[in-house]
Amino acid sequence: MNGENRQLDAALTYVQRLKWPVFPCHAVTDVGHCSCGIPDCGSAGKHPRTASGFKEATCDEVQVQRWWEQWPDANIGVPTGAASGFDVLDVDPRHGGEESLEELQAQHGALPETVEQLTGGGGRHFLFNHRQGAANKTAVRPGLDVRAEGGYIIVAPSSHINGRQYAWEDSSRPLQVPLAEWPDWLLDIVWPAMGVGTEPAPP
Repeated sequence: MNGENRQLDAALTYVQRLKWPVFPCHAVTDVGHCSCGIPDCGSAGKHPRTASGFKEATCDEVQVQRWWEQWPDANIGVPTGAASGFDVLDVDPRHGGEESLEELQAQHGALPETVEQLTGGGGRHFLFNHRQGAANKTAVRPGLDVRAEGGYIIVAPSSHINGRQYAWEDSSRPLQVPLAEWPDWLLDIVWPAMGVGTEPAPP
């Protein structure tokens, strides 16, 4: 490990211990701008530095080292879906995600214990074992998106445009808790054709 580069150390940990392929994304500069140099970048610190983005994600430690030696401050991207073995329920409080999740859990029961990340923007990522055939889906409910095949997330200790960092929830960190399966009721809502029943009509 390279004690002088926290991003590289984290990227190598994901590759070595979790077998998650990684790829470099743009960073947030000291003055709060995206390292891509575009004024008012709409995806500051979230879009790939490489030409093919998450399609170039790898577990090759030599390549990972090269990337983070070239861009020491690069945020860390991990593809969702089959490549990493997990899908993500993305809760965005800015668009009502917490309220939507509360309503669903009140109706169907709590989400199972699984790996959880606190995003730099104040949201949450719940990681579940990848479900074959699962693809990205936006606005499942207000503020609730799903990242699966063809998507990716930014992971800790990457930086956010607001100055905060992504962080794993203390009691739900990778390697400390196993990834849960998608709850059947949530499958029915996100991908009805893949679920086991039918989605109840909204009240």
